[in-house]
Amino acid sequence: MKFHIIAAKDIKIVLRDKNALIMMFLVPMMIISVAGLALGGQYQQNMQIKVLIVDLDNDEVSRGLVEFLEEIDILYVDMESNEFAARDRVKNQEYGRLIIIPLGFTESVMTGQDTGLLIIADPTEESDNTVLEKIVEGYASRISTNVVVVKTASAYGIPAHTEEQVLEIIDTAGQFVQPPPVDVTIENTASNLVEFSPFTQYVPGFAVMFLMFTTVQNGSISLIKEQEAGTLRRLITAPISKAEIIGGKIASTFVRGFVQLSVLIYFGHVAFDLDLGSDILALFVLIAAVTLASTGLGVLVAVLVKTVDQADSVSLFLVMIMSAIGGSWWPLSLEPQFMQDMAYFTITAWAMDGFYDLFYFDYGLAGIIEEVKWLVLMMIIFFGIAIRWFKFE
Repeated sequence: MKFHIIAAKDIKIVLRDKNALIMMFLVPMMIISVAGLALGGQYQQNMQIKVLIVDLDNDEVSRGLVEFLEEIDILYVDMESNEFAARDRVKNQEYGRLIIIPLGFTESVMTGQDTGLLIIADPTEESDNTVLEKIVEGYASRISTNVVVVKTASAYGIPAHTEEQVLEIIDTAGQFVQPPPVDVTIENTASNLVEFSPFTQYVPGFAVMFLMFTTVQNGSISLIKEQEAGTLRRLITAPISKAEIIGGKIASTFVRGFVQLSVLIYFGHVAFDLDLGSDILALFVLIAAVTLASTGLGVLVAVLVKTVDQADSVSLFLVMIMSAIGGSWWPLSLEPQFMQDMAYFTITAWAMDGFYDLFYFDYGLAGIIEEVKWLVLMMIIFFGIAIRWFKFE
């Protein structure tokens, strides 16, 4: 087999092209850095739920609730003394949620009377509203225990005539409910769930996009140029088979793409402390599968078009569309459901799922079998169609 000679020749040409090397490595590194540093705060902002509180009671129990909410990292708590002004601020969408603690709230809890908290929420922010509701309901459940205790003590004739006696009963009850007698433990299916950072999204996202610029765009353009120049036709006259010629072209593109994607991922690890997971073999398997699939798409584009300009336009269109829909620029979960469904017709979506499984969930090789399977299937389809219709002239 002599395909490695052709592959080596193409790789040497690329290594001598400084502009090509800059586009393969330096430009992606710069864009990854800028995107991660500039947009990284957006993730933290998305996790901040702004809450406005009006405490009309301003007593022990109500102040305890405010302090409880202020200690929760994902909540940004602001206070407003005037209920009407607070309602206007929510109406004007300055805040998406308002909690009103009624006058006499503490006294009602202490004396075993029913009371309540009012949450006014913007219905368009349903997910954030649900989070806040669960937090407040959890605290209200603890307060309700106090009310039940006071009511029970009163029902059995246990004297509690003063505030000190009520507090003593509540404190005694609190010793039995905190921590709760029935505990709930949540165990992640991931073996080593790591902290999410913007670079978990942007490093593999932009790395895959620039990989496809190399394998799909440059790969298809390179083949078209050699067809137009007659290079492939002349190679046929040499003592080398057509399969070896095609294999050499495919191998050179694959090697360039594999090295590029590996270097960009390692750059994210070194520069931004991107966690690569515990299974390096799985990482290389995924990189190989992504590169093979995109290389196959590049060969298919070269078969379907006739000119360099067509190859440039079609491949650019494909790369940009796959990057946008497939999750290179933003997490796939932010897209509407119909676009998420469409995304899995692209290389990018399966690639990003695989990288998430390794970098964030640390699933290892067993956890990326599904993604690798679909990427390999795409590779077979692309190469199968392309090689059958490939022309040397």
